[in-house]
Amino acid sequence: MAHSVLVVGIGAQGPDSLPPILQKRIAQAGQLWGGKRLLAHWPDHPAEKVVIGANIIELMERLRQRGQTRVVILASGDPGFYGIAGTLLRYLPPDQLEIAPHVTSLQLAFARAGIAWNDAVFTSAHARPLAEVVGCAKRAPKLGILTDRKQTPAFIAQTLLAAGLDDCRAIVAENLGLSDECLTDTRLADLPEMDFAPLNVLLLIRDPDWQPYPSFAPRPDDAYAHRRGLITKVDIRALSLARLALTETDTVWDIGAGSGAMSVEMAELAWRGQVFAIEHDAENLDYIRQNIRRFGTLNVEVAAGRAPSALENLPQPAAVFIGGTGGEMETILKHINRVARPGCRVVINLATLENLNKGLGLMQSLDWSPQITQVNLAHGQAIAGLTRLAPLNPVFIVSGVADGAGGVGGVPPLLSARHTPDMKSTKEGFTGEVK
Repeated sequence: MAHSVLVVGIGAQGPDSLPPILQKRIAQAGQLWGGKRLLAHWPDHPAEKVVIGANIIELMERLRQRGQTRVVILASGDPGFYGIAGTLLRYLPPDQLEIAPHVTSLQLAFARAGIAWNDAVFTSAHARPLAEVVGCAKRAPKLGILTDRKQTPAFIAQTLLAAGLDDCRAIVAENLGLSDECLTDTRLADLPEMDFAPLNVLLLIRDPDWQPYPSFAPRPDDAYAHRRGLITKVDIRALSLARLALTETDTVWDIGAGSGAMSVEMAELAWRGQVFAIEHDAENLDYIRQNIRRFGTLNVEVAAGRAPSALENLPQPAAVFIGGTGGEMETILKHINRVARPGCRVVINLATLENLNKGLGLMQSLDWSPQITQVNLAHGQAIAGLTRLAPLNPVFIVSGVADGAGGVGGVPPLLSARHTPDMKSTKEGFTGEVK
């Protein structure tokens, strides 16, 4: 039986940061794996040195074939925190790995700054999109961010400010544990003009009176760039979003995205997931991109083209909103039925009786158990010092579950009876190099 692979988290002091038992086991290694910077701490080690870089996936098969060779993998900080452990666990069973973590750089940064981190959220911008960083920054009173050479504190600050984040205290910790360690205590708004050493992490600390962004707060229609009148109205968006029952990690399609207002608000709910805005009209595509920038919803990807052909290469959706079909309702619904994840929630907005009849018949034939809601709204309007109600055109909201198996009567599965407590019985990824 092959020896377990030992994965050792290293501090900035290199070997001196490790207890004697781990130093002894590293000395016994037949192969020493790691990034060049970490391997340089053991220049005289007799073991074969294996440099880990962009070749990490290629090396996994070699690791499987290690036989009786004692392999030690060196990583910085905690290998299980956005480190190599995530990759290793995709290729090796847990009982073939032994992980010895060190303090993470973010833990050390909070300690150096003299700030408790029990209510902090840790995330990474190291070789990763910034959508999750933006999402965390809207929700966490304290945020620790791993950076890299491209997504520097300055770049991250620019992105957060452009996404509408308020100014706050910002601390950049450089070269932690080294002789030239430095902490810069400043403000988020000042960071775009500042440069730091490549090895750094960023802490954001909210002011005492700060409140997190609301989980769900539909904006007025005039907050969005859109072609006059061609936008899913605010109240219809709210009702449709409620029926979609989005979770924060969902993959969502917005078919016939128009201005992208629904895409933006779905992206804010599925902030750790991804929203695909499918639209073919050039003017509308421009509005979608404007609104993505305006509200910092970096997890919205524009898919330019007509459905259903524009849907072909998109990942499986957990939820689908349909604001327009361009006369292709049947092929679109049948495509969704073929490719969607089990329990996919589908919501369609319709304005005419003919399309309602067609959509309802198609959803029934697909065994989606559709539910229909007719929405008649009127908004208050000032007139001669008084208020009248100005009616809007009625809208039909049709919702269902794409696999025909989840949910009850078209209710999304998250809200079905099997997910509702019985009140009688209820009691009170490795993302980059090994640094």
